[in-house]
Amino acid sequence: MTRPSPGTREDLRTVLRGGVPAKVPHFELVFQLEQEAFGLRWPGWEEIVKASPAERDRLRERYFSIWEAILDRFGWSAVQIPETLGGFYAGELVREAKDRFGDRALVFDFNGDGTFWMPSGHDMLDFYALFFDSPEEAHALARRKAADSIALARRQAASGADFIVINSDYGFNAGPFLSPEMFAEFVTPYLAEIVAAIHDEGIPAILHSDGDLRKILDQLVSTGIDGYQSIDPQGNMDLAQVKKEYGDRLILMGNVRTALLQEPDEALIRDTVRHCLDVGKPGGRYIFSTSNCIFAGMPLESYEILFDEYCRRA
Repeated sequence: MTRPSPGTREDLRTVLRGGVPAKVPHFELVFQLEQEAFGLRWPGWEEIVKASPAERDRLRERYFSIWEAILDRFGWSAVQIPETLGGFYAGELVREAKDRFGDRALVFDFNGDGTFWMPSGHDMLDFYALFFDSPEEAHALARRKAADSIALARRQAASGADFIVINSDYGFNAGPFLSPEMFAEFVTPYLAEIVAAIHDEGIPAILHSDGDLRKILDQLVSTGIDGYQSIDPQGNMDLAQVKKEYGDRLILMGNVRTALLQEPDEALIRDTVRHCLDVGKPGGRYIFSTSNCIFAGMPLESYEILFDEYCRRA
């Protein structure tokens, strides 16, 4: 049996404009199975920094070869292209991506350091002490972070990015990293400034955050974000409930539990894909994806099963 084709770039554009697409579009924020799928490896930051100009050109060609392979095999409707890579190619990669496959996929980039988000374990005590002991210093740092993010967003838009993903993890599995009251003081107003600046550039802003966001999701929606990616089932986020409460204001993306993909259990994966599409598809405003990304160590077979079922149901 021939597998149906996936959603297209135009389907994604329709969703980003708030419409109902012919098919649910699909892409992932990250693809880390490039060696298993294509026998190629994404160029690393250190590799690029140490490379000669000629070697750097070869690395760039390898980088685009992987994206071409992803589009040929999986038909993603968008690809993530950085404004810089290893400090090189400022703006060039986005423009080249638009020339190479702008008729096949939209181009986006990450911009996730503009606000405070979950700290790493080794500096957690100092991180939280800042808010309680030096709130004015915390606000000053928040203003600098937001200004840097806005400057980056302007460069990303000038390079040709079709939309921006604000990849800032605000939630642990048991709740947000700050209380709702502190989040309202130290995060929400700055996120709203960043989103407004992105909108001033004429492009949408989609928030990626893992974890349980139920106590702060109303604040996140109030910032004007166009979409929300992850809808993390491991963080108690239910796609049906989020769609019921915010589906008229938010484009939703994700909700396939990544933990289920660690083993290629075909029946379980297909059931999960069907559930997400059955809930997310009606009325549009949904992009199919996992709740995080296609991570290293996941069996390629798991993603192949997921992709096959998606194509048959989209």
